[in-house]
Order: sequence, then structure tokens, then C-alpha cells
Amino acid sequence: MTPLLSLIIIAAIIGLLLLLMLVDRGSRGSELSALADQLKLAYRPYASLSQRIRDAHFQLLDIGQFRHFRHLLEGQLENDDSRYLNLFDYSLIGAGGASTQTVILLPCPLPEASAFSICRKRWLQEDVFSESQHKKLVSLTAQQKPLLLRQWQLHSQNGERLWALLKPEVCDWLLAHPHLHIEWADGILLLCRPHHVLPPAQIEDALQHALQLIKRLQDSARMV
Repeated sequence: MTPLLSLIIIAAIIGLLLLLMLVDRGSRGSELSALADQLKLAYRPYASLSQRIRDAHFQLLDIGQFRHFRHLLEGQLENDDSRYLNLFDYSLIGAGGASTQTVILLPCPLPEASAFSICRKRWLQEDVFSESQHKKLVSLTAQQKPLLLRQWQLHSQNGERLWALLKPEVCDWLLAHPHLHIEWADGILLLCRPHHVLPPAQIEDALQHALQLIKRLQDSARMV
């Protein structure tokens, strides 16, 4: 495939994404705005990645072609002053076409932890249009993986530190949520379901599940 043809294909996909953004702005935007009011969060139809999130260098966002996204919910979670939520729909362009997924970002302090990513099946791939990743994560060896996660994709800057976090309670949570892509970096936890836009009616449940994982990871960290 020639570079010119590649650029034409990318331009067409970007045009399609922009069209989809305009089409669903009304219904999804109004539902999320109403949910934001209910949860005492702020809603913006369009936003850009903050410097704090950029500096964390999540793999999902580093290989993405966009620094802007849509449908941002952000703010302090009710009755939890330590949890500042960022939730938004983020689009990627890959060899198989365009995909959009709802991304959840929550604070998750883990002393001594190193950046890591967890998913059951590999789905993120760099291409010639992706920025180079700042944090290269190394795949854990079979011996570094818990037996129950032996077939999973586990990557980290420090395999031993990730292995130490994967206590049975954490593994049980992961096995109950095998469809998720999870990353941790610089005290922030990122979760999304690849190729899936989270319906507004499911967002509160998704946040509760994310908070459960944070608690289990932090409990594991205290045992290290």
C-alpha cells in the first residue's frame, strides 16, 4: 500500500468519525448531561486530553491519533473526596478500521508500583501514524504470571512488581471482567472495554466495579 493511498484511507476514516460525532451528539450528549447533573459532575461535549493525563503516557492514548475526544464527564465522585473522575469516549484508527470506546480514569495510588497494562487478548497495535510510546512495557514471562492469568496479556515496566499486586482477590476480579483493557501509570487507573461505548444507564455500575478493583489493588499493595 502506497503512502498516498494510506493517507487517503486515514482521511476517509477520520471523516467518518467526525460524521459519527455529529450524528450522536444529540441523544448521547443529552443523556450524559442529565447523568452528570444527577452525579454532580461536569459535562462537556468535546474536550482535549489534560497535561496530567498526557504525562502519564497510557499506551491506549499514546498510540491514538487524536488528542481530543467527546462526551467528557469529570469531577469529584460524591462522598469520596479522593476520587476525581474522567470519563470520555475515545476513538482509535487501526488496521481493522475505526473503533470508539468509553474510557474511565480514576486516581489509584499504588506505592512502589510500575506502569502496567492488563487485558485478556491483545488488541492495541501501533501503526506508522502513531506516536512512539514513552513507556515501553515488557511482557511478563509465564513464570511471572499467576496460573489463572497464564494466557492473559500482562505487560509492565517491572514484572516482579506487577506479579506482587496480582493477589487472588485481584485475579478473581479480573476473571470476572475478562472483556476489559486496564492500565495503570503515575497513580491513575485506566479502564475501557475495547470497541464498546458505555450506555449512560450502565455508567454508575461501571464506576462501582472500577472502585472495587482499586480497593483490591491497594489492599494488595499494602501486603507487598
